[in-house]
Amino acid sequence: MMLMRTLITTGFIALSSGLFSQCYMDRHNTSWKDAWISCQTTMSPNVERGVSHWIQYDLGYTYILGELHVWNINDPEHLDRGAAQVAIDISTDGEEWTEQGIYFVAEGSGSSIYEGEDVMDFENTEARYVLITVLENYGAQLCSGLSEIRAEVNGIITEVNESVSPEACFDLSIYPNPHEDLFFTRISSSCVEPMLLTIHDLQGRLVEERIINPADGEGTLLQLGNDRMEAGIYILSVSQGDAIGRYQVVKSR
Repeated sequence: MMLMRTLITTGFIALSSGLFSQCYMDRHNTSWKDAWISCQTTMSPNVERGVSHWIQYDLGYTYILGELHVWNINDPEHLDRGAAQVAIDISTDGEEWTEQGIYFVAEGSGSSIYEGEDVMDFENTEARYVLITVLENYGAQLCSGLSEIRAEVNGIITEVNESVSPEACFDLSIYPNPHEDLFFTRISSSCVEPMLLTIHDLQGRLVEERIINPADGEGTLLQLGNDRMEAGIYILSVSQGDAIGRYQVVKSR
């Protein structure tokens, strides 16, 4: 299990990675299109919430979360759709949920300089899924929603999966993993055949390729990664003769 401080951005959950197009990144525009609106209640992923207005965020990995900043509905004609009271639940698997609490959200201003507010602090709780349920809005009869949320991330937790064929006579370590820029692999082998290293993204596109000859003793230390690698999961494959090993590599940003 690996742990590393990082910042992420995904969907309507923004964690300061540059999705803002305004001069002041905390300001939110007044367009209804830049918001989540629910006009029909449905069964919640958390059965304890029942049929309700809800939105679930899948962050992709398990993160250690900190402070949560929320922008309410900011469309001047529909400020009453904004969430006034919300329940926040978290989960690491999308099935078992833990309530973080019930929180008040101030009404949007309807102004282009609206900057939202800090609503709560996860206090370094681990979560992959964040579920927000609107319990009360500002008077709208049918629809409820939010514009955007931003959570502070204090770390990322990810399992590094390894798949190595039984006949392999090499050993490999990767660090740091996750990484932000470049990472290192240390490879040692008791066999003499050349080794082919490749890095592919999850769409199967080749990112990097190396051919090396095994070294005695401590093995070979390689610096890998490049500026073409965007944040995400990659597969490092090592082949030597008939043996192959596959390792998960995570670029955090």
